[in-house]
Amino acid sequence: MLHEIQAVLAIECKNVSMSIRKKTIVQHASFSIAKGKIAGLLGPNGAGKSTLLRILTGMTQPTSGYVRLFGERTSVSTLSRLSFLPDRGKLPAWLTAREWLQFASDIYPDWDAERAGQLSVSLAIKLDTRISSLSRGEEARLQLLTCLARTTPLVILDEPFTGVDLLSREQIASTVVADLADGERTFLIATHDIKEMENLFDTIVLIGDGHIHAVDDVEGLRCAGKSVESRYREVFA
Repeated sequence: MLHEIQAVLAIECKNVSMSIRKKTIVQHASFSIAKGKIAGLLGPNGAGKSTLLRILTGMTQPTSGYVRLFGERTSVSTLSRLSFLPDRGKLPAWLTAREWLQFASDIYPDWDAERAGQLSVSLAIKLDTRISSLSRGEEARLQLLTCLARTTPLVILDEPFTGVDLLSREQIASTVVADLADGERTFLIATHDIKEMENLFDTIVLIGDGHIHAVDDVEGLRCAGKSVESRYREVFA
């Protein structure tokens, strides 16, 4: 029975803590995200979101606790099951967008060239422009394309809207919706831009000062007459 429960969970985070130089960044974090759902990781600046996401990907090992992805403890082998957009990630500035996508297709065995082509149109990617000449919003859209063009069952996005204009935010949000239409992929998105994303979320995980304050089903909130934004204010105001 336990194995069956774990099999339907894309993410299981259990009592995860992380300390750096005696400073606690994340403390006893526990939550789970069901397969095929889109979840928001929400909290104020310095809440521990980015550290927690790196732990979930397996890029950072926790001081204590554990993470399972699709029932398997995080390790080198689980990296192939997720694509990760880090906060303030950078792409090779000397390449054009087209050259970068060709390079990505060579290094990711799960690359979907047809999907990459579709996304380059929907996200208005300037394929023949050097990455160094792209705006922050244009590079953010290219980074998102890199994540979504892979066929991984789990996508983790850390602040995909940082420094991005309104039009780019709307394009990114609408593209995530389109990609989720089949309900097969699981998304975990850390963001401060609640208004652009709250209609997408099935689940929200609220984190502050390294602690998980609440894990809420969004439909349940709506039935109680609450929005994601009002719940956020309730917890952190």
